[in-house]
Amino acid sequence: MRKIIFSPVLLFLSILILLFFSLTAGAVEVTPPTTAEVVDEVARFTSLSSDLTQLVLESEPELLAKFGKTVFGVQVLNQLLEAKDTEAMNSIFNLAVSNLADYLMEQAIHPAVGTFLSVVKTYKASLEVVRDYIIIPKFDNDTYIRYKKARGGVLKYSYANPTEAFEQATFAPFGGYYLLKEKRYKELIKAKGYNPELIGDKLEASLRRKIDDFWMKRMEAKYVQELLKESQDALVKSIWKTAQSEIDLLNKLILELGSIHAGLFIDLSKDLPEGWWVMKDKYWDGKPRKIKDVEVETWDQWFVVSDGKGYEWDAKNGSYFRMVDQEKFYNPPNATVMVWMIPRFQEILEGEYKGELYDSGGKDRIQVFIDHLGFQPIGSLGAACIKITEYCVELSFYQGMYACNVRINELCGEGRADMPKYEKLVRYFAKVIAGKMPAIVIENPK
Repeated sequence: MRKIIFSPVLLFLSILILLFFSLTAGAVEVTPPTTAEVVDEVARFTSLSSDLTQLVLESEPELLAKFGKTVFGVQVLNQLLEAKDTEAMNSIFNLAVSNLADYLMEQAIHPAVGTFLSVVKTYKASLEVVRDYIIIPKFDNDTYIRYKKARGGVLKYSYANPTEAFEQATFAPFGGYYLLKEKRYKELIKAKGYNPELIGDKLEASLRRKIDDFWMKRMEAKYVQELLKESQDALVKSIWKTAQSEIDLLNKLILELGSIHAGLFIDLSKDLPEGWWVMKDKYWDGKPRKIKDVEVETWDQWFVVSDGKGYEWDAKNGSYFRMVDQEKFYNPPNATVMVWMIPRFQEILEGEYKGELYDSGGKDRIQVFIDHLGFQPIGSLGAACIKITEYCVELSFYQGMYACNVRINELCGEGRADMPKYEKLVRYFAKVIAGKMPAIVIENPK
């Protein structure tokens, strides 16, 4: 099992998981994503095939878990930004997250995300101070509009900081907030059991500051939410950016999954159809080999087969013969079989999309063969095609991680024009090879 490197952002995302266990009844529901959701989100963000992503992640549980935390982090951020009001934010953002959110988010992700979580955290703290003592009123929209204008539409305090903006928004001539504050102040001292006649100046000022602080933090949380929602896509990408090492590993594993090996080819000792046998040939030994000095990893396999009966090897003449009426007849029916295989997915080596994978051997390649090279489609999925000429049959297909061509030509001896026989043989070999490939996306050629 691969060792997963620990990082601060993973600690943050791990803490986000605790949301699920600490939400109160009636609060906004936030649950960790399912495996299917993780696979879909990773595939969507990376533009990789869902089938390939699922194949790799199901075999790499630690990598799946790390991506799960990233996806959950994105989901929580989205829900915070899309929360209908500050009370919904509070339900989502619980103390389990807030304890380390400021430090971790500012260190590891986008600074604006850290600012947002810090603002929500401070609002939550101010809410906890007054929640048990006063009725939380509906949002005062008129006051908030003045607050928003004073803040200037920016996160920084270049126009007015939250305290200054709050003072401008609640200035006495505007009226409404003062009456609301007085009502909440009376609720607060009554709930705490204080005698209004005996409250000193310091205690009264402290209680009034708590009410002001609650409203100011509430407005700032709404203000920052509205501001950052305009950049929601960029903020989500900033969380995905922290998972770049996992994305790189996923790409690497997919490429390794598509590595070609000899076990994918025809085993001449057991894979030949009944009635066919391998002929000795001075050029081809029938072993799969990796071709050197080519840009794209390419393997091939060449061998000669025959379905002739009664033939023996003549070592002296270096050829096969059969006896008919005491006379040797040479040149049995035979055909050369050629198999080529490349990885279906290739890595982009330069440019804007460097390091990403593209599907170079899939449906588009098959379509080119059909549109420009005289091939005919096989089946309805666009995964295979075949071309038959007077003395050649070639079948091209892709399955899972691989693209493959099987070709029979150099038809010799008796019956060399029996193309239906050789078409059947090509399809047989293609089906044998496809059966050795993990069937992730496409059916076997038939």
